[in-house]
Amino acid sequence: MNIRQIIYIIPFGLLASCEPDNTPPVARVSSNPGIGDTTTIFMLDASECSDQESSAYVLRYRWDCDNDGMWDTDYSTRTSYATRFSKPGYQTYRLEVTDEDNATASITDSVFILTFNQNPDTLIDPRDGNRYPVIKIGETWWMADNLRFGIPIDWKTAPSKDSIAEFIYFNNSQAYQDYGALYTWEEAHYFRYSRVTGDICPPGWRLPLPEEWSALFKSYKQPFDVMYYFGPGSVENLGIEMHGYYEYGDPDHPLRGEFSEDQILVRYWTGYSTGTDSLRTCTGIQFTLDTWSLTTSFNKPRWEYNPYFPSVVIGYFPVETAYVRCIKE
Repeated sequence: MNIRQIIYIIPFGLLASCEPDNTPPVARVSSNPGIGDTTTIFMLDASECSDQESSAYVLRYRWDCDNDGMWDTDYSTRTSYATRFSKPGYQTYRLEVTDEDNATASITDSVFILTFNQNPDTLIDPRDGNRYPVIKIGETWWMADNLRFGIPIDWKTAPSKDSIAEFIYFNNSQAYQDYGALYTWEEAHYFRYSRVTGDICPPGWRLPLPEEWSALFKSYKQPFDVMYYFGPGSVENLGIEMHGYYEYGDPDHPLRGEFSEDQILVRYWTGYSTGTDSLRTCTGIQFTLDTWSLTTSFNKPRWEYNPYFPSVVIGYFPVETAYVRCIKE
C-alpha cells in the first residue's frame, strides 16, 4: 500500500465514525371523540408523530386497541385508525411508531366509555291509566316522558281555577299529543286531586326541585350534547326532546300568544317559586341542544301594560306553559 492510498482511506474512516446515531421517533396520539359509548366510532390519530432523521411520510404505525400486548393491526403508513370499545369505563390503547431504520417508540392514551342506564321501569298513573317509562338515575326515579294528565283546553283560553287539570297541546293540535301536556305554573302546582300535596304529579310522585334537576348534569360539563346524554334511547334514557313551550298573549287579543322554539329548546316547571300571588317568580329549567339553564317566569294576577308602549303586556297570571316531569317521593 502506498502513501497516496493511505491518505484516501483515513478520511473515509473518520467520516464514518462521525455519523450521528439514529434516534427513535417521537410518539404522539389523540382520539376523537374522547368519550362515547359502545356504539361510538373512535378515530385514533397519530398524525402528530415526528422523527428527527426521517420524513413523517416514511413513519409506520400499528395499534393495540385494548393494550393487552397483542397488536390489532400490522405496520402501516396510515396515521389514523377507527375502532369501537366494548367495555365501559376508561379504556387504554397503545400506538407504536417506527422509522425507516426500525427505531421505535410507543405511547398509550385512553378514552372513556359510558354505560347505558339499565334501570327502566313503568309507571301507571292511577288517575287515568296513562303509562309512563321511568328511569332510575343515581338514587332517584325520574319520569322519562312528559306528563299528560288532565283535559285539553283551547290555547286562546286561560285555564280555570278549579279541581280539573287542564293543559294545551303544542300548537294546539292533537297531532302533537305525543309531546305531552303543557301546563301553566298554577295548574302544575296548585291542582289537587284528593291528595295532601299540591302539584299535578301522580300519587307518590312530585315536581323536582331545581337542585334535583341540576344534580343530573354534574358529570357533564357544558356544552354537551343534551340529546346524546338525556334524549330518547340515550345514555341516561331520560327521553328529553326539544318540544318548546307556550307563552300566553293578551286575553283581549289571544292570538298574541305564541308557541315557541319547537325543535330548538324545551322548558319544564320545577317545584320552586318565590314571592306572593301578587308577584310570583316561578322557576323552570330550559334545555337547548347543547346546554341547560334555570329560567324564571314572572306571574301577575292580572294583565299589566307597559306605560310607554301600551300594546306591550308586562305580565299575566300565568304567562306561559311548560312541560312537567315528576320524580318519586
